[in-house]
Amino acid sequence: MKKMLLIFIVLLINVMFSVAQQEDWFFNSQSLIINVDVLSKASIVPKSENYNVDYVKINLSHFPYESFNQQILSFDSLPNGETEGNTLIFLWEDISGDIDFGYSAKIRTNSNMVKIKEKILFPLKDVPSELSSFLLPQEIIDSDNEEIIKFASKLVEGEDDLFVVVNKLASWTKNNIEYNLSTLTAEVSQKASWALQNRQGVCDELTSLFIAMLRSVGVPAKFISGVAYTNSPLFPENWGSHGWAEVYFPGYGWIPYDVTYGQFGYIDPTHIKLKEALDSNDPSVKYRWLARNVNLETQKLDIDTSLEEFSGRVKKPIVLEIELLKNKVGFGSYNLVEVVLENLEDFYISSEVLISRPSEMGLEGNVIQDILLKPMEKKSAFWIVKTPQLDRNFIYTFPISVNTVRNFSETVNLISSVNEIKFSLDEVKDIISQKTEQNSKKYSKDVNLSCTIDKEEFYSYETSVVRCNIKNIGNVFLEHLDVCLKNSCSNFDLGISQKKGFNFTFENIESGKQQLVVKLKSSQVSKGEYLDVKILDEPLVSISEVEFPLEVSYDDKFDIVFLLDKVSVSNPKNMELILSQNGFENTWIIKELYKNQKFSINILGKDLRKGNNVFTVSAGYEDGNGRKYYVEESFSVELVNVTIIQNIFLEFNTFLRNIGSLEPKSLIIVGVGSFFVFLLLLRVIFRKK
Repeated sequence: MKKMLLIFIVLLINVMFSVAQQEDWFFNSQSLIINVDVLSKASIVPKSENYNVDYVKINLSHFPYESFNQQILSFDSLPNGETEGNTLIFLWEDISGDIDFGYSAKIRTNSNMVKIKEKILFPLKDVPSELSSFLLPQEIIDSDNEEIIKFASKLVEGEDDLFVVVNKLASWTKNNIEYNLSTLTAEVSQKASWALQNRQGVCDELTSLFIAMLRSVGVPAKFISGVAYTNSPLFPENWGSHGWAEVYFPGYGWIPYDVTYGQFGYIDPTHIKLKEALDSNDPSVKYRWLARNVNLETQKLDIDTSLEEFSGRVKKPIVLEIELLKNKVGFGSYNLVEVVLENLEDFYISSEVLISRPSEMGLEGNVIQDILLKPMEKKSAFWIVKTPQLDRNFIYTFPISVNTVRNFSETVNLISSVNEIKFSLDEVKDIISQKTEQNSKKYSKDVNLSCTIDKEEFYSYETSVVRCNIKNIGNVFLEHLDVCLKNSCSNFDLGISQKKGFNFTFENIESGKQQLVVKLKSSQVSKGEYLDVKILDEPLVSISEVEFPLEVSYDDKFDIVFLLDKVSVSNPKNMELILSQNGFENTWIIKELYKNQKFSINILGKDLRKGNNVFTVSAGYEDGNGRKYYVEESFSVELVNVTIIQNIFLEFNTFLRNIGSLEPKSLIIVGVGSFFVFLLLLRVIFRKK
């Protein structure tokens, strides 16, 4: 049985792995084999009976050819055509009727990347003359438009790294031009300047604007058209015509950028390159004919694409680490999701990184961020999330995942409950600012900042002390350092290998779980130390929801009900709860009150006194420091309709209660006297009978 179970588990794992591969094959396969069938038709339509056709020549520039990421395994044209450069030429002579043409191709595509290992200075100098045409404005890619020139220049102002410049332009285009399948862009490509003004378009408009901005700042770029795969619900078919760009990097050649798919510096293996052009409106098919009294009617290319095989898995180039500012926060709290990405390779890598979380959880900013990592670089990306307001009686767990475009992912769980720490949006933004500044100031790593607090949990009326030690572990004399906790700051210099200590005293802080931030700053350094504290409010209890009858009779039984309501977050301790009436007490000892508690006490009417009876519920308790607190609540119950005999018994009961507190000698005297009084009462009663 165990062997069968093991076999089943192994088979299940293999099936799950196979399913996972199938779901993301278009991102992570090392290579694909894809079949592409392209067909079209032209019809010779005579305008009169007296016509003739000498020839029809069709130039098809939309066909696959060998390139860095694709190899042609087989290619058959219909009818047989001749290739000239990147054009397939069909020729018919003395023909009539319909002309069918096209091809069938089997293509192997790869996930190869051009590995750019060193910084290429921007602006480019001495662009080769043979590439000058890829710098010129075109009808659609109007890179001479003044708005495009100014906008692109402002975006890349101050940058001197070509890879950074290209990625900035690509990222802006992807994140700010809305993909919109409107009638304006569905049939006719709009100019790049139109896309910039209207902030919308499809792949042609996004790519044209991207290329126009590149050309406007002196970077050669070309328009690529072909076929690619998408799993977007916007499209009825997964395979379809697509446009992207190639950008020239000196020393490396042409590098693909697909701004629509968010693939910068590479393309996934579903991309089949069929044409490259100066402009996006360059026709894929050109017709020439010599004829008399004839019209030539043409049709669009019909492209049918199918996957035959996928194999291999791309190497994981990036390591992800996901960390929350706090793993536990309160309802309605903001929280910081920090993702540390590390480039394991010695070349530039760009990747989309996206966050996934439950729909109930809010998100500030974009779901997707474009991250550029230089060779062997480690960098942080930040998202701000917000927990919803939920039922205070439950604890909730929210899974948060971060994925790269190639489906490498990490997940962390965020726990939320009513009593946990709460962060405002400004507090989280301030932490991001501090972390970003710390990474940007090169001497931050040369300073050790460590702080402790004398108590991590204390009451709001107490005073507490934070003690910090700061040491210069670098080789630079650090001047004009400021160390601050809230509004309390100290300014100092710190020599090489020197260490200084500072104490901060604070009190009257608002209760609740909080994070104290000690900041160390100068023009050279930025550091932050975060201390978790729990500020306890003073324990507070109320006696509420008291239920009792206003009037009762001698023979009645009734209940007194009340709620011991824990109003504070902190727990009252060593509580003595007392219900007192007519000198009698019911007492409860509660070591620590964790939650509201209801009490119900059964009372007999014959245990009361005639008339008004005052009940008092009181609670004496302490906080964790032994500080004492007291609360009480009083109410009255009236004993009515008392007969003479009942009144005698009531008085006798009262008498018995009173003598219970007498000294022994007094008790004997009262006892003897009471005996004679009792005899006297009996005599009176029997005489009446």
